[in-house]
Amino acid sequence: MSVVEKLKNESMKIRRDRGKLASFSVYVLSEIENVGKNAGNRETTEDEAISVIKKLIDKNKSVISVIKDENKIAVLQSEISLLESVLPELTSEDDVRIYLLHEFGQEKPSNKGVAMKALKTKFGSLIDMKIAGAIVTEMYGV
Repeated sequence: MSVVEKLKNESMKIRRDRGKLASFSVYVLSEIENVGKNAGNRETTEDEAISVIKKLIDKNKSVISVIKDENKIAVLQSEISLLESVLPELTSEDDVRIYLLHEFGQEKPSNKGVAMKALKTKFGSLIDMKIAGAIVTEMYGV
């Protein structure tokens, strides 16, 4: 089941139960839909949907770090929980290492960008590029 389908199902449950996150879930779905519409009036891809959700999670986390109101923090954390519940599991560090060894072996890639591009092509939005960058540096010293 795609991320958008999971989110639609959760949104329907929340709205049916008149949950506090009903309007937020509809907002997230519209943000995801807008990506495809703004890029040639097409369907939003899975990677694009995941990227939108990750950005919203990061945005909420940054807001939490600067506000003091406990009620607002609780709402933002519940929004984060909803978004994280629909995301697929990210690629593990072991999977990244295995892929890099398979792709490059013991040979050092010509530069870090080559390895990062290969990882992004293979795993798309399911990889944390910051962690992947650290792994590439650790393994190949680039």
